[in-house]
Amino acid sequence: MDDASLRVPAFHTLWTAPSRARTLEHTVPPWEVVTILLSARSWQRFHGPVRLHTDEHGAEVMDRLGLLDLYADVDTSLEAIDPGEIDPVVYFTGGKLVALAAERAPVAMLDLDLFLLSPLQPAGADFVYAHREFARGDVYPPLSRLPGAQRAAAGVPARDWAANTAVAVFHDEAHRAAFTAAAMRFMRGNADPLDLDPVALPAFCEQRLVLLEADRLGLSSAAVVPAVWDPPRRGWSGGTAGAPFHHTWIRKRLLPYDAPQRERYLLRLVREVARHHPEDLHRLTRTAELAPIVAQVEAQVEAQARLSAERIRSSSTP
Repeated sequence: MDDASLRVPAFHTLWTAPSRARTLEHTVPPWEVVTILLSARSWQRFHGPVRLHTDEHGAEVMDRLGLLDLYADVDTSLEAIDPGEIDPVVYFTGGKLVALAAERAPVAMLDLDLFLLSPLQPAGADFVYAHREFARGDVYPPLSRLPGAQRAAAGVPARDWAANTAVAVFHDEAHRAAFTAAAMRFMRGNADPLDLDPVALPAFCEQRLVLLEADRLGLSSAAVVPAVWDPPRRGWSGGTAGAPFHHTWIRKRLLPYDAPQRERYLLRLVREVARHHPEDLHRLTRTAELAPIVAQVEAQVEAQARLSAERIRSSSTP
């Protein structure tokens, strides 16, 4: 991190209230255990410290997983969110926005299932986000169908796309403050989804409102990846090759039900840890499903090291 322009602190959010509204215990799937580790370590490697915003149960979960001490700071103030004001079932990503409201720019909001492969290059924009999504279909209905949209975004023409904020860098403090204030106005007491897609309200709040507020302030915005996701088609317009990050994202819907793909994906992720953060492999062994994969990867690494040593010895023998 020699370039000071690349130094931006980030934060993770683990708000367990949405899952605990359905079950008593919040569980972290094995692939997310690995991506949390990779996400924190890769941001630290390329850009700077990472904080965790969570609640008391979330801190206990992360401690049991051996991940809590990854963070420069742990804030459990999400415990204070009133579910009567911000419904955790409807606004299951609302904890991210409450966490962002407690931050100050410059800061990056980072999802638990996204990790960097290379630094995010400064784009010269006030707001930088993962990629665009076409604002159409059930996920992004017309604003006229969204209860509370005018209260939060009156007087600003809506763009034809949304900003995927799996990684979102706020360089401008006025934008961070205006966006989170508008998000709070939208979420509070606005928990009736009517006949909308269950994702419609949180998607507007997190991924369209952020652009509306940037436009209101006359600020610039830019996507890290030029390709655009089309929600109705569930496909990309443009290529994603060369993206500086990996995002589990839509794979999460398939991994619980496709055992072969799940095994391949976990092996891929653990190999990434072994390649860049081998000192952290031991953390993963606390998760039963990951322990044999870690052992497999460590054996492969040791075998490769022995093979390389033998080749060196052979080449140096007269």
